[in-house]
Amino acid sequence: MIKLDRIDAPATAEHATVYLAFELSKAKWKLGVLLPGSQKLSRYTIGGGDLVALAARLADVRKKAAADGRPIRILSCYEAGLDGHWLHRWLAQQGVINHEIDPSSIEVNRRARRAKTDQIDLEKLMRTFLAYLRGEPRVCSIVHVPTVEDEDRKRRTRERERLIKERTAHINRIRGLLHGQGIRDVQPLARSFIAWLSKLRAGDGRPLPERLKEELAREHERLQLVAQQIAEIEA
Repeated sequence: MIKLDRIDAPATAEHATVYLAFELSKAKWKLGVLLPGSQKLSRYTIGGGDLVALAARLADVRKKAAADGRPIRILSCYEAGLDGHWLHRWLAQQGVINHEIDPSSIEVNRRARRAKTDQIDLEKLMRTFLAYLRGEPRVCSIVHVPTVEDEDRKRRTRERERLIKERTAHINRIRGLLHGQGIRDVQPLARSFIAWLSKLRAGDGRPLPERLKEELAREHERLQLVAQQIAEIEA
């Protein structure tokens, strides 16, 4: 049983409140629902991203909560992650008060986690959510959801950071391949790199193997593309 005492008072007395917890994955979304006055968590499964099914489920819980006679509100939560903020915004459009929870802020018994997943159980998530609404300290952290404009404004900075990491990976790959042939002090970003590569000899004096040179040329081509994209973003 899930205890519902001292939930979000004093507004609890004014509303018939439905509590909703999501466990999101690419293929399936699991929903945990607590109706007004109930201590039993009802569980449902819909296809990942199936908003038609989710809208139908919201309509169903509103219908059930309407029997209480008070104004209805729905409070929901899910762990912030791959789905980003679009679901939060869609829920807000449906009149749902949603909270995105930082997964790393939830205290979890690691041995109790299910195999092959890092998501916590719906009941644990619901208990955490209810404790947060009661005002209990340090039970979890709520993610600040930016506006669409603020989120989009950060795109170039984030893309540049990823491209710089990719550029470093290509450089290290080229240097690593050549180091394995006894060749040091490599400058993959030099304009003359390909011409220099064609004349290279391994540390023991033999010509570089043809397939290795082909791989290095392809790696260098990818490096050049990343460098070009970084320059365009920085401009």
